Amino acid sequence: MRDDDSVSMAELFDAEIEVDGPDPDEVGTFFVKREPDVDHDQFMVALLGFLGNPDRLLVHHRSGFAVVRLPFGRAQRLRGYPWVSVVGGVRFDPEQFAAVTNIDVGG
Repeated sequence: MRDDDSVSMAELFDAEIEVDGPDPDEVGTFFVKREPDVDHDQFMVALLGFLGNPDRLLVHHRSGFAVVRLPFGRAQRLRGYPWVSVVGGVRFDPEQFAAVTNIDVGG
């Protein structure tokens, strides 16, 4: 043990800890929230530029968020932009969304 009596989980259980996320190329649905001081129109221009294809934008709202479909690795990179405050995976059922809104967002 270390002198300061703090022990990591790996040391405590004499284990190897490996943290794996999804494959970087696996496509998922992500919630993206803008920083509060960023204008929504500027946020959307920047986000659409990052997406590269407007079909990847499923929905957005002027309150400051968007729901997008991206490969996991690209979604992770969004976190590094100063106009983004939150990026997180969400469950999204395109069929249910279409049934409620009459908007087909594909799947």
